[in-house]
Amino acid sequence: MTSNIGSLVQSVGEKWQMTQLTPSTFLVALIETGSTLPVLALGLAAGAIADIVDRRKLLISSQIFMMCVAAALSLFTFLHMITPGLLIVMAMLIGIGSSMSMPTFAAILPELLPKRDLSAGVSLNSAGYNISRAVGPALGGLVVGWLGAGWAFLLNAVSFLAVVVVLGRWKRPVPSHSLPAERFLGAMKVGFRYVRHSRPVQVILARTIGYIWFSGVIFSLLPALAIHRLKLGSSGFGLLYGCIGAGAVSITVQLPKLRAKYSANQLIGGFTTLAVAAQLVVAFVPSIPVVAFGLFLAGMSWLAIFSTFNTALQLSVPSWVKARAFGAYQMAWGGASALAAAFWGAVAERFGLPAGFALSALGMLVVLLLIGRLRITVFEEEPDLSPHRDRPHSETPIPLDAGPIQIQLEFRIPPEHRQAFIEAMQEVRRLRLRDGAMRWALFEEPGREEDGHLRFMECYLSSSMGEHLRQHLRNTHADREVLDRAFRLDPSGRPRARHMVAVEEETSLLQRLWQ
Repeated sequence: MTSNIGSLVQSVGEKWQMTQLTPSTFLVALIETGSTLPVLALGLAAGAIADIVDRRKLLISSQIFMMCVAAALSLFTFLHMITPGLLIVMAMLIGIGSSMSMPTFAAILPELLPKRDLSAGVSLNSAGYNISRAVGPALGGLVVGWLGAGWAFLLNAVSFLAVVVVLGRWKRPVPSHSLPAERFLGAMKVGFRYVRHSRPVQVILARTIGYIWFSGVIFSLLPALAIHRLKLGSSGFGLLYGCIGAGAVSITVQLPKLRAKYSANQLIGGFTTLAVAAQLVVAFVPSIPVVAFGLFLAGMSWLAIFSTFNTALQLSVPSWVKARAFGAYQMAWGGASALAAAFWGAVAERFGLPAGFALSALGMLVVLLLIGRLRITVFEEEPDLSPHRDRPHSETPIPLDAGPIQIQLEFRIPPEHRQAFIEAMQEVRRLRLRDGAMRWALFEEPGREEDGHLRFMECYLSSSMGEHLRQHLRNTHADREVLDRAFRLDPSGRPRARHMVAVEEETSLLQRLWQ
């Protein structure tokens, strides 16, 4: 919370300083673009790094980096060297540090809490952030008004020490692995495959992009609204900004009751409608108290919806890929925020601020009607994602770095179960590709029955033997249920497996890195 307050104090300072440097609404909105665009570019890479290195050390490094950038921005401001371009560049550098830490922070939550407390922990984490969102902007407005933007940036630099100290005291158990660590590019590729073949994650990403593209206008256009339309000073702007956080905090304690009464999809629909009403109020009523109330409602909607998305994602992915899943989620969030900020800034500059807020509100309503059918079901049918620690298979003489590896599983299926087996194997296909297989196919030997059974062969490729063994360790109890449904149709209960290694004269360095 201390660090978040510092970051929000800096955000107020950046936006206020940009309004003093230029009257352009577009350039003011680009501050939001600069701070969120790195999340689009680096989200999946940051998630891959967080899944293969010590998360504690990664977090400490990213916090120190952002502390140095904030201190440099403060120095440039005190020396009167700041320009609109330099301000946007420094916002991007802070965004780079934030993009490296965000998926890591999300991934460590299950390490700190038992599963039964995970949903409450996500809500508490969101509440802490939104308390910061209520306090930070108000404090930022006061600091900028009394002392200037340079002191706001310096305060943010100091605030990063709070996180560094706590992380330094955290005695994180280091997980032990019998297999070599994943390579960076290979880990990114596996993360991409997981998102590509995981329907629950895809639904969350689609709904995140649809919501944030239109609701993020509150953050990108609020500085211009407060300063140019409502004629507020820095303190008034900070207090107005804090209304969003106050609304978010106010709904936090009510969320558990609402979740017990309504489904996740009903909550998302209801709070999206509330956000539409809030933005229309902000668009057409140029009254400070009314705008403050509209921002309060927008904050309620923001917290309720993103707390639901975050919890759903925590419950939808296993620990081995959690940081990569959150990296993809934050790519969707950051990309939509960055591009939407530039887009709505251009719309407001061309057609005016009321048009920007009103059009985004109507667009949010249209998107709700179009993609509202994409249901989040994890709260109703929560899968068991705990690791299934079975022995993968007998030892093989294949070296761990040898590859690619073709895995062949032979099945003998009674003719009457043929269609049921093929349908069950489609779920197996999704699982294999999601967990890192490069290719997958199911073959049937036509015209031949052995002991009255049909012969099938499942074939899939892994980049190396080590990666194939990791795929075994990625199996959760929910995954084993999928496999067992298919395996039970073979009278033996478990197909015979073979492992074939590709014969290659040489492998390039790039291929090895990618594996």
